[in-house]
Amino acid sequence: MAIAQDIESRIQILDIVNRYVSTKKAGVNYKWLCPFHSEKSPSFVISPTKNIAHCFSCGKGWWPINFLMEIEKIDFREAIQILAKEAGVEMQTQFSVEQSERGKDLYKLYKLATEWYHQALFLPENSGSLAYLTDRQISIDTIKKFQLGYSSSPRDLLFALKNSWFLSDFIIDSGLFVSESRDKFYGRITFPIANTMGHTVGFTARVLTDALPKYLNSPASSIFDKSSILYGLHLAKQSISKTSEVFIVEGQMDTVTLHQAGIDNTVGISWTALTKEHIRLLRRFAKTVYLALDSDNAGVKATFSSIEQLLNEDIEIRIIQIPNGKDPDDYIKSGWDFLSLRSDSLSVIDFYLREGGREYDMATLIGRKKLIEKCLEIIVKLSSQLEVDFYLQEISRVLWVSMDILYSEYKKVKREVTQKQREGERDKKRTEEKENSDENKNPHAKSQKYAPSLPDLIAGYIYRYQFLDLFSANFVYTVADLTSIPDATLLSRTLCSTLEPDDTQMLRIIDLHLESDHIDANPELIERSFRDLLRGLHVLLLTCEKNQKLIGLDPDSDEVYILRSEFAKKEKLLWLK
Repeated sequence: MAIAQDIESRIQILDIVNRYVSTKKAGVNYKWLCPFHSEKSPSFVISPTKNIAHCFSCGKGWWPINFLMEIEKIDFREAIQILAKEAGVEMQTQFSVEQSERGKDLYKLYKLATEWYHQALFLPENSGSLAYLTDRQISIDTIKKFQLGYSSSPRDLLFALKNSWFLSDFIIDSGLFVSESRDKFYGRITFPIANTMGHTVGFTARVLTDALPKYLNSPASSIFDKSSILYGLHLAKQSISKTSEVFIVEGQMDTVTLHQAGIDNTVGISWTALTKEHIRLLRRFAKTVYLALDSDNAGVKATFSSIEQLLNEDIEIRIIQIPNGKDPDDYIKSGWDFLSLRSDSLSVIDFYLREGGREYDMATLIGRKKLIEKCLEIIVKLSSQLEVDFYLQEISRVLWVSMDILYSEYKKVKREVTQKQREGERDKKRTEEKENSDENKNPHAKSQKYAPSLPDLIAGYIYRYQFLDLFSANFVYTVADLTSIPDATLLSRTLCSTLEPDDTQMLRIIDLHLESDHIDANPELIERSFRDLLRGLHVLLLTCEKNQKLIGLDPDSDEVYILRSEFAKKEKLLWLK
């Protein structure tokens, strides 16, 4: 048995899926919203008996290994290693060689670079770089926890990686070097950026002087996408899951300092604002988000942007107010209790009122009117009427405005927004209709909605309902004839009992599709559906046969007349079949 099959025979996909979403029983299966795209009605089905998951909206299917790969954004080798350990399957050295070309393992390269930078930080000749961190009150234990390091040489890391059998071109293309003669992060403190599994996928590096740029970051790569990475999440996820709360700060130093202060349910956003992908990660663990971004203009702007991303995500949003314009790092190192700020945190609308009060003149009617309009812009985006009512009451209380007037203005803005949304939906529908029209013109265009092809569906019926004898008794063509129609490979292999591993996986997905469609169907109805599919297959084959035999012939010739007569008889025979 192949190692992947051995692992999947011991690991239940339902157990893995339940680490990330809360599934609900649906007959013999389980259902929930697909974790890989937005949807309102659950179409993500997990079958414990078949050990597969399938989304009937996007059409994708998963087994334990590829589900973990996609949800954690890791490669096949890493998913295999993680699940093998859980399943108690011994990894063979040969497997690693088969799955990763020697000298081109990006995860291993970044792991070795992390270790090299970290060790360099503690060398006697680099005591100044270590002092930079300790002077900023970062302890040795915290430095080791986050594996902070220092790039002390332009080329020494390059030689070390070459000695570990990495290829020169691969090392340069990894993003660690700008050329063979210079480490990209030379002379800088390095902060390893890890994925949720704790494997380094990139670096942020800070200069020790006043030189610019202050920070340098790794480029995007096959293992590093900044829009889906939260700094420190691999260290924070257990604490976040335990408390159901997460503190979000800017950058690495704030994250490191809060962890050192014992607030280890903290993650950092870097290089980009909070994204939907970040929120998807956090929703696995947290029910309340505390935004503790910097108090400068950029930080306030990032807070507004983060709030908009967090709306309607079933997460409570609170905004931490840090006094005197300090950032979390400065505030903690000044001796203040950061956690005490949680009790004075602001709701979304309180934050809008506070920031709006700084932007507009509250002593004037125009200023108050503009602030209310700004608040309503965010409130109309809420899908929960309870939240709408709560926030309107907050505005009424703070600005001394009648609830009736506020609600009237809210409905007016809501109507305007709804009208724009409808216009947008109409435009979207027109675009989709055009795309569908283009798809009809192009038979090879792919549809996003999952629907097995006719030959694949027949193969699924044979696999699920043991209809091979029924098929053989009613099929008037041969297996060889199936080559004349597209997408018939799976059916051909099913009929010849020459299935490959990928074929079996596809049949399991179609099986789940049929199971969902035939929950209440009786055997007679199922057989009738199969016969209808078989009739459709005969039509396809007959059409191909006509095209092949009639091509190039004179339409008025006797030969064509005879052929058409034979086709008419065959059509009658096929209908009776």
